[in-house]
Parts: sequence; structure tokens; C-alpha cells
Amino acid sequence: MNSTQEPNTTEQQKSAAKSGTTAADERLFELADAGEMDVLLGWRTWLVVFISAFLTLFMQIFTTVAAPSVIAFIVQDIGDQAMSAWVLQTPLLIQAVLNPIIGRLSDVLDRKMLVTLTPIVAFAGSVMSARAHDMNLLIAGGVLYGVTLATIGVVGTIPAEILPLKYRTLASGIGFVGGASGGLVAGLAAGAFCRTPGGWRNMFWVQAALQLLVSASFFIFYSPPKVDREIPRMRITEIIWACDPVGSCLYIGGATCCLMALNWASGLYSWSNPHVVAPLTIGIVCLLLCGVYEWKGRADGLLAHVFFERGLNFPLALFITMVEGWIYYSAVNTIMNQMTFYLGWETDSLIIGVRQLVYSGPTIIASIVIIWYSTRYKDLKWPLVICFTLFLATAGAFAAMKRDWNYVSLGISAIAGVGQAGPLILLIAVVQYAAPHAFLSTATGLAFSIRAIGGAFGSAVLYTIVFGHVKSHYGTAVAKASIAAGLSPEEVPILLCVMAGGNGPPTEALLARVLSQALPSATLPIIRASRTAGQVVYARGFQLAWASTVPMIVVSLVCCALLQGVERLMTDKVESPLEKTQRDLEVKITTSAEAEH
Repeated sequence: MNSTQEPNTTEQQKSAAKSGTTAADERLFELADAGEMDVLLGWRTWLVVFISAFLTLFMQIFTTVAAPSVIAFIVQDIGDQAMSAWVLQTPLLIQAVLNPIIGRLSDVLDRKMLVTLTPIVAFAGSVMSARAHDMNLLIAGGVLYGVTLATIGVVGTIPAEILPLKYRTLASGIGFVGGASGGLVAGLAAGAFCRTPGGWRNMFWVQAALQLLVSASFFIFYSPPKVDREIPRMRITEIIWACDPVGSCLYIGGATCCLMALNWASGLYSWSNPHVVAPLTIGIVCLLLCGVYEWKGRADGLLAHVFFERGLNFPLALFITMVEGWIYYSAVNTIMNQMTFYLGWETDSLIIGVRQLVYSGPTIIASIVIIWYSTRYKDLKWPLVICFTLFLATAGAFAAMKRDWNYVSLGISAIAGVGQAGPLILLIAVVQYAAPHAFLSTATGLAFSIRAIGGAFGSAVLYTIVFGHVKSHYGTAVAKASIAAGLSPEEVPILLCVMAGGNGPPTEALLARVLSQALPSATLPIIRASRTAGQVVYARGFQLAWASTVPMIVVSLVCCALLQGVERLMTDKVESPLEKTQRDLEVKITTSAEAEH
């Protein structure tokens, strides 16, 4: 009996020696993993949950929402509308490309280093953006502060692993509330700043301050126990291999090429231009090769095979997350604000931000209800079905919108806000339940990466739909309306030049003031007819954009209904207790050993 046990004991000791832990530690973690040991959830744990879930997501969503929400005002200040889509797309590109790789790196090495240093890089990017005097420098700043967005998978993992498994929707929900609050504050702050010329620069200074605060908070308060690392000390070559260099390179190359092609298609080049066709083709080929490699060439890479061993939840959740990103980043975050501006419902940047309360308020309130329900009843599927049904209602309503739906749009926005409350909270939890702890950050990062890719695709497609329609119909419609109102055909080009495709003076009074100097013959009826015709063209473009999202929402609804329940996984087990001390473990092992004897 003893002779058969000695080799196992020796092997355990060797393994423990390699990882820097003792045999007692190994036994201790076995108890913790089995859920047989009470874990302390003290103030330090909850403070780290607040920092990683709420504060960091507040900063990251503030970063992604602030500039895009007032991009029309930034364009008016520094020009170059064709490149303006990159202000949103560049950080998303960095997030989409690096998220799974940084997630895998944190699983292999150390989370604290990544969440502490990347906000410092982002701080430099925010300062660069605040001092930018052209669109190119503004975009370059986005590259740097996009680096911290790529750690969203890591900061989403930290609260999930230090709280019991049954609280994963709570952890994800706190992050969502933090993000929603960041988006709300970003919209209001950006709107207030933009009431003065060049005031949009101030929001980048606020963004920089938030990034420094996040870095300092992690450095001071987040100290995960070293013995909790599941992967032992490795040589540098082993670390590189553990991070899946082949799959990572193919994914980075493919995602980068695809997203750059889509961004170029968002106003700078046509879809048939080589700048779009060439990188899009290369990107798709690289992503296909990445998929084949992860399927046949490696079982523990970015798309680890263990993700698919618990049923279809993981692939279904990734697809639904991509659609949610498509809808949020393009339709909700960008198109809804552009509707308010281009249709003349509001032109004051602060009022536009205040209007977002109609969306953000219901989102935050509904998210609290969803967190409570999903945690209390261990049900993630049916809240998702309800939320995507509300998405479908929103898209259908806006697909039938009219130019004068100023106040009607507020009610539709409230419905959209309730629908937005659930998907990100619940889908991230579904993905995390499908992943073992050794791949938790990789899976979370992959989900956020897919969401960012969906957002980039959606923004490119919807931008093309809206402004493609405007480009081909705006001039003709305005010319026809102005001539019918009494303007001479020879003077139409001057009118079109001043109106600048809807990017000229934003109000009727300002347009009349400019035209009184440039085109004195333009009477008030002519100006009103011209503005109305231009707004009708924009309204049709927005209708087409919203209608294009309906098929994907319907498919996502079906996928939500096919999700399997995860109630059996929602237990008291804690995968990486933050306040589990060596003393606690030794006492538990001693007690356990005495009970056995």
C-alpha cells in the first residue's frame, strides 16, 4: 500500500517544488477548488472588485464613448470628416486585436503587471489627443489609449475569480453598471465641454486623470497571492509557446487587416478600392488559417478545445456577443447621436448628452434587476431572450422612423436602454462558465475581442449605408427643394457648399446668418426647404441602417433560446481567493488530517 503511494507523493512534491509551493499548499488548493473551505470575502476583496469591475470599466467606457458621442463637433473644429470614423475605430481595433493575446498572457504570467502598466500607456495617448490639432494626431492618441481597452478581458476576470462562482453575473453586472455610468458621464461631460470652441479637449484630460487613478488603485490594493498561479515557473521559450505565438500572429494579422479595410470603407475609400479589397482579403485568409490552426494544430491555444467541451454555449455566446457589439458600437453609440444632430432635433452638445439619460437611465435600472434575477434564480437564458426581443423592437421602430420623430425617438431610446442592460452582463458570464480557470482570462478577452470586431464591422457597414445614401441623394434633394422654393439654379452650388452635406451651420439661424453674406438671395423659406430636404435624406439613410440590423438580431434571438442552463455551475466555489492566507490553509489541512486519523 505504501509502495504504491510513494511515487505519487514524490511526484506531487516535485511538482510543488517546480511551482514554488509546498505539498501542503497543493492539498490546500485542492480543498479550495472542491469548495470544501470557507473563503473570506472581506473589505479587500470587495475593494478590488470595485476597482476592477466598476472603476476600470467606468474609465474604459468613458474612453470609448466620449469622443464618438461628439465627433460631429470635433469635425467642425479640426475638419477631415472622411478620417473621423477612425477616432472610434482605432481604439476598437487595438482592443479587438490584442484582447485575447493579453488575456492569455495574464493567464500564463501575472495580471497585476498588465492592469497597472497599460493605463500609463493610455495616459500618454489621452494627453496626445488633448493636444491634437489635426485628425491624424487624434487617431494616433487613440492607438495608445486603445492599449488599456485591450485589458478588459483581464479586469473582467479578476472579480470573477475572487468571488464565488454563483456571483459571476454579479461581478459582470458591477462591471456593466460601471461601464454604463462611464458612458453616461462621458456623454454629459463631452456635451458640456463642447459648448465652447475647442472644449472637447477637456474630456481627454479627464480621461487621462481616470487612467492614472486606475493604475494607482491596482498598484496599491491588488495583490494576488503568488501561490495561486496555476502555471508553474517557466523558461522564456515556454512562456512564449504557452501564449500561442502562431495562433496569435495569425489572429493579429487577420483582425488588423480586416478592421483597417472596414475603417477605410467607412468614408475614405469605396468598397472596390484596392485599399479595401486587398487588406480585407488578406485578413479573411489569415483568420481562416488561424481557425484551422486552432482546430487541428493546437488544443490549448487562443481557441482552446476545452471551451467547446461543455456544449454549444461558448460558440453561441461568442456569436451573440458579436451581434451585441455590432448593435451597440454602431447603431446605439454612434447612429443614435448622429440622428439627433443631423435631423435637427437638438444642436446643443450638452442637450444631446442630456437626451442620452433617456437611454442610460433605464439601462442602469434594468441591469440591477437583471443582476438580482439571474443570481437569485440562476437563469441567464430567458433574460437574454427578452433583451434581444427589445432590441428587435427598437430596430423595427427606427427602421420606420420619420424626420420629425424628435420626442418619439426618446421613447424608443428608453426601450433600447432596457434591451441593452442584459446581454453584456449575461453573455460574459456564459463564456466564463464554459472556461476552466487556467483559460479564464483568455476566454473573457476573446469575448470582448469578438464584441469589438462586431462593433468595427457594424460601424463600417452602417456608416457606409447612411453616408453612402446621403452622398448620392443629398445634393439632388437639396437642389430640387431650393429651386422649388425660388432659388436660382445658378446659385445652388453656393448653397450646397455652405450646407456642406449637413455638416455646415447646425441651426437655421446660423445658416441664415452665413447665407446672408454668401448668398443674399436665399430667403428664409428657401433655407427651411433646403434644410428639410437634407434632413429627409438623412432620415432615409438612418432607416436603412437600422433595418440592416434586423436579420442579425433575429438570428441572435434563436441562439439565445438554444443556450443551455448553467445553474449547476453557480456554486460557492472560489477559484482564486484574494484573502485566503497561508495560515488559513495550514489550519484547514491540520484539521482535515486530524479528522482523518
